[in-house]
Amino acid sequence: MEIKYPTSSDFDLILKDTKLLVLKTIGETLIDRFDDSTEDVLQEIYFRVFKALKKGQFRGESKLSTWIYTIAKNESNRMNAKRLREEEKAKKYLDAGLFSETTKEENTSFLNSSQILSLLQKVPSVYHKPLTLYLAGRTMHEIAFELSIKQGTVKSRLFRAKAWIRENLVGDLSNET
Repeated sequence: MEIKYPTSSDFDLILKDTKLLVLKTIGETLIDRFDDSTEDVLQEIYFRVFKALKKGQFRGESKLSTWIYTIAKNESNRMNAKRLREEEKAKKYLDAGLFSETTKEENTSFLNSSQILSLLQKVPSVYHKPLTLYLAGRTMHEIAFELSIKQGTVKSRLFRAKAWIRENLVGDLSNET
């Protein structure tokens, strides 16, 4: 099967024919504690497949499904390596003593919840809801679903909210304590 310039219908067919294989490969390859990355890996696999097909990089030396399996295996291993590096970096950070847990006594010097809420009210409305949901412990996926926006938009708004807070509320924080 030679596909030089895949159409969307070609790609839909490829996706339909290989999705179970790809999900099974991800499930077997991805370290269990990184299961939350399955969706990211799946998207990256099909992005790479589509991009490679568009560039004519599939030479037909194997079955298309075998080629996609290899991409799935490699992407899963790449995610494992990335997440392991992140864990190692976090462990070094914790071991270096740069992070300390707060005790109840130390918590008294922190802003109380009513002060935090009043500061959050100052955040521009476009950032307020995603930030509030994020602080409530919701995942990017849950926030995107609840607000009917894309996950990338959620990440962007949270990034901008944090930047806005740093630029506009740093003085307010020092005045409140």
